[in-house]
Amino acid sequence: MLAVAAITPPASAAPPTSGSWLDSSSLEPWNAPGSALPFAPQGPGNPDPRCHQSARPPDSDEDRQVHARGWDLIGQATVAWQIRVIGATADYDGMCRPRRYQYFVFRQGTFVGTLSPDLMESRTDGALTRVTIESATRLKADYARYAPEDPLCCPSGRTTVLFSLEETPPRLTPLSAGSAAAPRPRQELPGSAPAPAR
Repeated sequence: MLAVAAITPPASAAPPTSGSWLDSSSLEPWNAPGSALPFAPQGPGNPDPRCHQSARPPDSDEDRQVHARGWDLIGQATVAWQIRVIGATADYDGMCRPRRYQYFVFRQGTFVGTLSPDLMESRTDGALTRVTIESATRLKADYARYAPEDPLCCPSGRTTVLFSLEETPPRLTPLSAGSAAAPRPRQELPGSAPAPAR
């Protein structure tokens, strides 16, 4: 059973974080066994109530734990092998894209860590875009990589981090990171008609 979630790139704290941690030749662990689930950062946020209305309601004990810490839940949880990965945000930008967001990993109902050492920012370098639970002890996450000339819509690169999920003590540890060019959306030639449906 392979669980995969594609994530609408949500977003970081002020000032925005970068994905520079993804460039390290050896990733330093940031999740310590027994760490408490963090509270959502406080401060002025987007006052538009429509943004908060897009958050999904809690539907699991893990969701309720995250929500109780002040986070809005975003996207669907990724679930397999008694692992649950939950996206949550502290704020929204002017287009209601999540800002200052994080992904929390639970194993058998216990919080074991986050998928980034820092909060992330929508449409910036290091924004998490996809989570895959590969087995009971492995998961991986994809992060958008922006070059200075990239438009905000279209990062030119992607870094995939493989994580180990240890059972005793419960701990989430980054193992390796690999970068590649991001797949480009297919574009029709000017004036060409779309291919007929088959």
